[in-house]
Amino acid sequence: MAASEPTMMEFDPYKEYRLQPMRSSSSATKSRASEVEEPILGNQDPEQPSRHWNFSIPLPALVASLLAAGGASVLLGWLLSRRVSSVGNSAFYGALVAAESAASLNGQSNNSPDTGGTTMYGLAFSSIVTHLVSLTTPLVLGVVAYLLASMWVHDQIHGRIGSLPTPSQYGHLVELCGSFGILTSNTLVAAFVAAMIALLLNYALSISDLWLHTTATTFSFEYTTPIAGPSLVAAGSVINTALCPGPAPFLDTTITTYSNCLHRHSNMSGSDLSWGNADQINEGAAVLANTSSSSQIQLIGSLATLLPKNLPKGIQNLVFRTFAMEATCKPVTDCEPSVTASNSNTTSFLFCPSFTPPFAIPHESTINQFNSTDNSLIFESGTPESPAYRIGLDGNFRQPGYSLYSTLNPAGLLVSLYYEMGGVSFAVRVNEPGWYGVALFAPDALAATINLFYISACVLDVWDVEVSYSAPLDHTSPSLMLTSAKIHSDFNTTSALLGALDSAYSGTVASRLATSLEGSLNFTADIFSTILAGNLSQSILASAAPLTQRTESKRGDAIHSRTVSRYPLAPLGMVLALSYTYALLALGVGLTALVQPSRETSDLLWLRLTSARTRIKDRFDGQSASDSRQESREEHIRDSHLTGHLGAGFVSSAVNIYGESQIKQRNGRTFRVDMVENLLDEDKHT
Repeated sequence: MAASEPTMMEFDPYKEYRLQPMRSSSSATKSRASEVEEPILGNQDPEQPSRHWNFSIPLPALVASLLAAGGASVLLGWLLSRRVSSVGNSAFYGALVAAESAASLNGQSNNSPDTGGTTMYGLAFSSIVTHLVSLTTPLVLGVVAYLLASMWVHDQIHGRIGSLPTPSQYGHLVELCGSFGILTSNTLVAAFVAAMIALLLNYALSISDLWLHTTATTFSFEYTTPIAGPSLVAAGSVINTALCPGPAPFLDTTITTYSNCLHRHSNMSGSDLSWGNADQINEGAAVLANTSSSSQIQLIGSLATLLPKNLPKGIQNLVFRTFAMEATCKPVTDCEPSVTASNSNTTSFLFCPSFTPPFAIPHESTINQFNSTDNSLIFESGTPESPAYRIGLDGNFRQPGYSLYSTLNPAGLLVSLYYEMGGVSFAVRVNEPGWYGVALFAPDALAATINLFYISACVLDVWDVEVSYSAPLDHTSPSLMLTSAKIHSDFNTTSALLGALDSAYSGTVASRLATSLEGSLNFTADIFSTILAGNLSQSILASAAPLTQRTESKRGDAIHSRTVSRYPLAPLGMVLALSYTYALLALGVGLTALVQPSRETSDLLWLRLTSARTRIKDRFDGQSASDSRQESREEHIRDSHLTGHLGAGFVSSAVNIYGESQIKQRNGRTFRVDMVENLLDEDKHT
């Protein structure tokens, strides 16, 4: 071959080229005779690298870390700030429950269920975090590329040729995907691992976000807040001392006993007789009929309890003090007919000797009060037109009423219910305990002319009670319960509440009671006694209701209804954990890039890994478009056992050598060889 004919020789970048200092005009080549195994960039002291802080490189990773951690923290902070809890509610197990609606928790109840739904802002925040991670993943991988460039330069400085990528591996680095094996360069392994971690976190976060969206639910949750004192409902009851300051004496000065505060009684003619006024009497009847606008009687077990008529809904454990009555009754079985002849002038039909004085029962319904300890009569009831003035038959008269601070509680009640045979339809019950049949005229006409009496002795307890009232928002029935042991009312309170038993009013109460029980006359004796006891206590307490007034409740809780969001802990924890892991990864990448020696070489390699413009400069020279098309038709560089590793400057696989001068010429149609400083100069002039 002629000496002037150019020859083709394999080109080894590690033997033929050494990167010169910046702005050097010396050639980057040297002769074969001076080949030595020296590291590329060997003229730079690895112990004294040029450094300067460049925050623009790690800034994307730091921003990505801030966005991911900030988004996760906003999600967690929002849910924790709106978190609600409930002991014993299974919906709260294994989940974070938050009240996310716009209504404020101000402790005021609107007394109606919340049916407006709620906006699940937690799901929105979770989606935002997921999208932030997806959007910032390329930014983090771009900073990872800078770290890879630093690794590349570091390996060149220390002469680790096997750790440098081949041209094909360089392509994989640029793509940030591919596979690696035992002989793969550490830069490609690092790129693959970083890309896989970032993408796995991205995809896992997307799946976790989907999981959270499919399992998060809403439900209606009720909670309570204490009601402030000024807002408490006035539900308690006390005696109105303006109307009833205490027991009152009879107007007749010859009678030294006392009666209910509104009972006035002077003589048999009816003068100066009264019991309250018409409004009070009508109000008592309205309370018993449940038509009053101010009070009502409700049963707590067997306790007849005085309550306000309109108690609010949406309230729990409203505690107040009020009055209650409880009666137990049993039939009287020792009464005997006192008249058997048709020409008798007396109005008594039955005589009950077990009371002191013996009780004479007229032909009408009556309620008589007696001392429950010795069966001594206190009042013998008459009618409103003709009240009883004395107690007992002729020769057994004594003063009605009771002494101050005597035993009134429990009170004894002797109840006589009178029914005419033609007035109501019921079976003759003369064989049942407490029932008595009495002939009106002749004994021989007994079967056709019998009238019936039911005689019962009852014991009535008057109580001061503390009641807890609850009324849910879901339209279920309100509940009442005692919060403490009931206490017998004192003398003055009992005297006022037993106003329906005195001789001026008890006849009216007894007549109403007999009428209300007409539908229960065919029940057995035991059942009828139970029904009688309940109706008796309600009637007496209702009659006394006009003598009471409202007082403030002691305490109570308002019930609020909110639609709340339920976030299961498993998917929520996964979203938060992955978000914070990604944030830590991005933060680590950014901080690592920040402390790397900021060399121009690393900057250029980073641009080659991330910038399409820089890669195009490396790939093509200034030839015409036709040359570029011709180049694109050439075979791509492939890895083989003969392929060299790429240094800081990318090289072609061959060069032309002309003559004995060993002058090398770049091939403009092959993979272009550019030194780092040359590219830097070009970059500065562009």
